[in-house]
Amino acid sequence: MTGIAILGATGGLGEAVVRRLAARAPVTIGFRTSEAKAQALAEEIRGAGGTADIAQVDIADGASVEAFLRTAAARWGGLAAIVSATGPAIPLCPLSEVSEADFRRIYEADVLGSFNVFRHGAQVLKDGGGGAIVAFLTTAVLRTLENDGMSGGPKTAVAALLKQTAREMGPANVRCNGVAPGVIDAGIVHSSFAVTETAMNVITDCLNKTPLGRMGTPAEVAALVDFLVSPEAAYISGQVIAVDGGYSA
Repeated sequence: MTGIAILGATGGLGEAVVRRLAARAPVTIGFRTSEAKAQALAEEIRGAGGTADIAQVDIADGASVEAFLRTAAARWGGLAAIVSATGPAIPLCPLSEVSEADFRRIYEADVLGSFNVFRHGAQVLKDGGGGAIVAFLTTAVLRTLENDGMSGGPKTAVAALLKQTAREMGPANVRCNGVAPGVIDAGIVHSSFAVTETAMNVITDCLNKTPLGRMGTPAEVAALVDFLVSPEAAYISGQVIAVDGGYSA
């Protein structure tokens, strides 16, 4: 049985994706610094009857990404899918208040990192006869939100890379899609609430403009990822699909 490689697997949404996809296939849990957390997650998966391994990877380093993916493919006899649930910490503030250092850091992690995943991931999947790549974006690529430029800007570039890869690698049976979460009860939502009043206002404003009137759950995001890597989504590629309670409508 071929496996699934998941980058950013120890984040709030990444963990939910790992738990969901481990019911479908063996998983390689990618981490950058949180080895203990990755190991605990792998042990949880094994305890539930699944199959999991862990491996360190730096998404901003192309050689590291390629080694991670090829090692995972060798471990499981090929990869059926690659999921990039990565995203750097970002300031929620006006662009005029973003430092050049933060701008460079975020674009390198998001855009260069995603380029590395698409570039090497598409080749690994092509070599194995095809498969699916799912990248995490944000609802801000579908509807601009004040003070959220360091989320929407780089992720819009990622969406362009995703669509380019989908067009160019489609003949090799490689599909690429993006998941665009809104206000989800995990990760940045909790950390940002404690940072600044502006950050709190961004999240509150987004939630107030969400027709379903509540936060989403990590499990709801993971369910979409599970569908997109499944055979049922075999004719879906080059799409950015929101999980945002209608915010981007």
